[in-house]
Amino acid sequence: MVRQIKVSYVLYIVVLLLTGCVDRTELNELGITTATGIDGHKGDWINTYQIIIPSAMTTGSGGSSTGASQSAVHTFSTQGKTLRETVTKSSLEYPRRLYFAQNNILVIGKKAAEQGIEEIIDIYLRNLDSRETVKVFIANGEARDFLKKLVPPEKIPGQALERIIEKNSKLGSIYPAVSMYQFISKISSDSGAAGVPEISLEGSEPEKLDSVDVFKETSAKNKLKLTGLSLFQKDKRVGFLNAKESMGVSWLNNQIKNTTVNYVDGNVTSAFLIRKAKVKVTPIKNSNHYYLNVDVKATGDLLSASSQREMKDMQSIHQLQMQAAEIIKLQIQEGWKALQQKNIDLIGVGNKIHQKHPKDWKKIKETWPEEFANMDIKIGVKMKLARPGLFEKSFNELLKNE
Repeated sequence: MVRQIKVSYVLYIVVLLLTGCVDRTELNELGITTATGIDGHKGDWINTYQIIIPSAMTTGSGGSSTGASQSAVHTFSTQGKTLRETVTKSSLEYPRRLYFAQNNILVIGKKAAEQGIEEIIDIYLRNLDSRETVKVFIANGEARDFLKKLVPPEKIPGQALERIIEKNSKLGSIYPAVSMYQFISKISSDSGAAGVPEISLEGSEPEKLDSVDVFKETSAKNKLKLTGLSLFQKDKRVGFLNAKESMGVSWLNNQIKNTTVNYVDGNVTSAFLIRKAKVKVTPIKNSNHYYLNVDVKATGDLLSASSQREMKDMQSIHQLQMQAAEIIKLQIQEGWKALQQKNIDLIGVGNKIHQKHPKDWKKIKETWPEEFANMDIKIGVKMKLARPGLFEKSFNELLKNE
């Protein structure tokens, strides 16, 4: 009896496994999408798909790579009245079902971003096969043109873009990465603003990046590069920050992980590596208005110095720390000035006021852009130089002594 029960149980499990395999999809039936691009506007969308070619990723006999003569990705576009229709129309020309679980990059064309991307956001919130962790970029042009470009030395351009933004976030902090989830959270907040990294094509012949011949060159004259920060107010792109301005915003958003700051004053130059930074931004009410108090605590190393001064006493180290603090303060001021000129609360000051002073926020939320543009700022920077280096004098001074 016990044996009969066990046999019945095993058969039941087998039946479940068999029925579960009826709707399975073989790997060779899927088009694994690594990046997507969106252009157009409401009622007329163009969706571009960058799909991996698995056979091009393998290495042939004798160590020769198949990818040297064949692109590792295939790119094509479809057009429709809605974004969902563009995906459906892919079946008219592509033999495999598009699979978006590995899609880590979304590139939106500049014109589409300026028209408004409400429908793009909506599809990411409603569809289970769309990933909210996808990294978002704005193309300085048409997104479909960018997805056709190869990014040496990486075979898969979508993965290359993801690695570029991750490395910048960790090592430069100029243009921090933003996911679709983070983007949606920011534009739906009280401040209603978000920043998205912008990419551009540089070089006189960017069409050369369409061919695998670019991998045969030792130095590419054309390249795809991070060049700015697109500013969004709600779902529309309304402005742009350059590298210096974006750096200041990174400080204000407490997004500095690793970066280098340079001090130049006449013949005196110093370079500092910021290894750790903590920034606290607090709106403080003064009379009937608010001002912004910024408290920065940073730790770093001295990378180089051309000063004639010896670096063996606390006074000289203190001077170096003051130099680094001065540059950090100037960077913050530049970012703050740019945001005020554009009336974009990219650092969430409105969110902080609403949380701590809800009654005040109720009074000023209708005129918040004007209030934000007129706020004063007070910046305090404490820089700690952890390692000034092994030399007590600059190398330039040592050469003179010789």
